[in-house]
Amino acid sequence: MSYVVLSALTASALGVVGCGVAGLATGWIHPWERGRVLRPGAHGLGHILSGSGFFCVCVFFLMASDGGSLWGGVSLELLLVGIVLFLIGTVLRGVAAFPDR
Repeated sequence: MSYVVLSALTASALGVVGCGVAGLATGWIHPWERGRVLRPGAHGLGHILSGSGFFCVCVFFLMASDGGSLWGGVSLELLLVGIVLFLIGTVLRGVAAFPDR
């Protein structure tokens, strides 16, 4: 059952990355975020980074759920990279709401 939930979360993480690519390439922003976002490029890059970080965390839990470690200790690094990417993307999406000086 955990594989189904983690697979759905992984697919949603890839959807966030897709929205980030669309935002970075065309400047498109979700309708409910249009009033807050002042820098669409930074917002799109934030979506890409936070989505890929969430994807790394989901892959870590998918691989670690069978009881073994990933390829000799890679699992902890994958989790840490995912957390750092997610936090950087979240901060970048917050910065996109501040006006330019």
